[in-house]
Amino acid sequence: MQHDTHDKERNTLNIIKDKLQTNEALISKDDKGNTIVIIYQDDYHEKITDFIKNNNLTTVNNEPTKSFQRKIRNIINECQIVIPKDEKWKYVNLNTSAPTIRGLLKIHEIDSPIRPVVNWKNAPAFKLAKLFAKNLQTYLPLPYAFNVKNSVQLIDDLLKIPFDPNLQFISFDIMNMYSNVQTEDLTNIIDFMCSQHYVDNNLKHKLININPTYFQFLNTLYLQEKVLAMGSPTSSVFS
Repeated sequence: MQHDTHDKERNTLNIIKDKLQTNEALISKDDKGNTIVIIYQDDYHEKITDFIKNNNLTTVNNEPTKSFQRKIRNIINECQIVIPKDEKWKYVNLNTSAPTIRGLLKIHEIDSPIRPVVNWKNAPAFKLAKLFAKNLQTYLPLPYAFNVKNSVQLIDDLLKIPFDPNLQFISFDIMNMYSNVQTEDLTNIIDFMCSQHYVDNNLKHKLININPTYFQFLNTLYLQEKVLAMGSPTSSVFS
């Protein structure tokens, strides 16, 4: 009985796969929920291409992964304050490749644009960025003046606001946040915060330099200059 069920499921999956291939379509995911979206490949590629055009990304002629890998190894060797010599191997990503981009469809918006998602797991700096993201709160603790720790704090803060019949709430949304955060401004902020917390100068200069902002789409490499890397574990903290 169980064998028959598995055969039926396998046949159903094969039928779906054949229909997708015949119609040159693919399966994607809704940005806001667990909805599965079926979209023609050309339409999907066009949406990602529109994102690339609208964010002024430049193409990269030479594959930069090896040079980034060498740069990350140098950072690891020079950053003994955070990484002891006998633990350096933990933060070297051996099987490196260029990060890849995919799009989650915003079906609740007109024309269903994408929210870009960049897979950084095979990027040269992934393991090192995870370590820095974890330790950033130690070296540069956020004051939480303009952000909240979690949804519980948000609710508590809202409950403290005096109620008024004319009270209105406004929600602002940042489009493509990481690609709009300028690292030049961020460098000044980190420099100031490091001075306030007496962070070592060597470490201070390493914090920004582990975010190579490039990714691959349809065998073409694209570079974001002077902005936060989409997919990097440190970008959420830096933003």
